[in-house]
Amino acid sequence: MTITQRNVDLMGSDRGEIVRWAGPSGLRVTGVLLEGAQRVWADLAGIPGDVTTAFVVTKGGALVGRGYYASVEELAEVVDLAGLSPR
Repeated sequence: MTITQRNVDLMGSDRGEIVRWAGPSGLRVTGVLLEGAQRVWADLAGIPGDVTTAFVVTKGGALVGRGYYASVEELAEVVDLAGLSPR
């Protein structure tokens, strides 16, 4: 599955589902709801308060770049989307 804005829109945020992708060398991308602790970390990463979902990018357990990305476009700046596969 390719990550597109449509995939994000269908992410299941109204049901609290989490979407995950894996990439090379331990890269992980997770779609998260920005509530509770996730909201706090997203605020620290500069995600606007009106954004309710984001992607968290990690590699080996550490955040990649600022860690939280509000859109597919922002995500594509730090991750090769073609190299991701659903997990």
